[in-house]
Amino acid sequence: MKLGLTFAAVALLMTGCQAPATRAPVAGTAAVARPQLPAAIGKKISIAEVLKTTGRAGSEVTDPWDPLADPLAQGAAFQADYVVDVAGRADGHRTFTSVQAAVSRAVADGAGASGRVYILVKPGTYRELVYVPASSRPITLYGEGRSAADTVITAGLDAAVAPADYARQYGPQFAAADPSIQAMHALVRERSGNISTSGSMTVWVRNHGFQARNLTFENSYNKATGNAREECGERACGSNAPDAQINRVHHQAVALTVEGADKAQFENVRLIGFQDTLYLKSAETRVTARSFFHRSYIEGDVDFIFGDTTAYFYRSEVRSLGDRSMSYVGAPNTNWKTKFGFVFDTVHFTHDGSPNALAGKFYLARQWFHNSRCSPYAPVAVEGYRCVLGGESVYRKPHGTITPTVLETVGKMLVVNSTIGRHIDRARPWSDWNRPGTLAYRPAQFTSDDFWSNLRRAGIDPVRDLGYGAAPAPADIYLAEFNNADE
Repeated sequence: MKLGLTFAAVALLMTGCQAPATRAPVAGTAAVARPQLPAAIGKKISIAEVLKTTGRAGSEVTDPWDPLADPLAQGAAFQADYVVDVAGRADGHRTFTSVQAAVSRAVADGAGASGRVYILVKPGTYRELVYVPASSRPITLYGEGRSAADTVITAGLDAAVAPADYARQYGPQFAAADPSIQAMHALVRERSGNISTSGSMTVWVRNHGFQARNLTFENSYNKATGNAREECGERACGSNAPDAQINRVHHQAVALTVEGADKAQFENVRLIGFQDTLYLKSAETRVTARSFFHRSYIEGDVDFIFGDTTAYFYRSEVRSLGDRSMSYVGAPNTNWKTKFGFVFDTVHFTHDGSPNALAGKFYLARQWFHNSRCSPYAPVAVEGYRCVLGGESVYRKPHGTITPTVLETVGKMLVVNSTIGRHIDRARPWSDWNRPGTLAYRPAQFTSDDFWSNLRRAGIDPVRDLGYGAAPAPADIYLAEFNNADE
């Protein structure tokens, strides 16, 4: 993160500037377990600053954006172009009983046209998937209920579903859809093995300038029973081998994916799920887009706000569910050259009151080691093990390789002016990615200095092997807080 300021105070991050409640850092982490932004930097964190650039990491373009000035955020009344009413009667032209049908018609009608299109969704529960493709017209979905909970779009897909089962259940709703929507459906339907995390979403948005207001997007997978059911993975549950899957499997199930859609804006929305509730995904490696969430509610248990784009969360509630023994709010995998990842401003981090949450050992985030197959950052107890730089990320015991693209998704997240609930570990709110000695391990990296020094300790020279120039000076900041209150 760079703000174009004099960063003389940044050294405080590495020399002991901590929140009053911080205890000594845990062994194996960076020098400071709870770093704070210096005041000169923290006061510059704002919607305008974070959201003013977009595009390719390291060469972003300036494009100022003030979402709070948009009629969506100001509560303006809209004139609906299309109306969706689950209890109504569809005419196939302006009124529909499914949200996807209305989106499909809006995309088809708007081919080559300009100007925003408005789709009113009447109160009710819509049990369907909704895919919003890139199109020539930005789309606004909005509910008219008294609250976001009155209008719910819900489905129960999880990452382990077979493509054939997905097609059998949801294929009919896409049969008459616009070709751009059918193409999105085909990307999921034609996968091998299972549909994976990136195919499990209830709502999938690719539309630049997309807006949603006063709606709930839900992935209902396991919501009726809780997400702590025990289920073994591909390997034996009891195995102690360092490359074994010894944790119980809790399938990813995404409520909302925003993929490559720049200036996506969400006002008074509820995002409901467990693991991987909100996926903010770049459409192209090393290229970021921007999202804004205002007066919204997001819940989940593990990595439930994740991805590699730039997103600003403002005046919202983020709730950790304690059904499982461990919880991480964020899992950013921001590219190291992208200016900002996730920024939470005036957000209340709450919990559901469960015993696990009350233990105070949950985390604000861990930096997603996306697409890694082996770790160069710590020894693994496998005879002859090694993980070195290579052209693909692969592990064939005992040797593995890792790509520059995987290494440089460092993950950036700032929390400012917010209230941190008692469920978050006060001494160490930022976690490593998994445990030392496992194939997935990577230590928490608070600044670019950590990134560079970790690479060198792993035998990878950033200049010689990765073609980087000099290390950022002063250091870029990856994980930090500013002006927060502990509940």
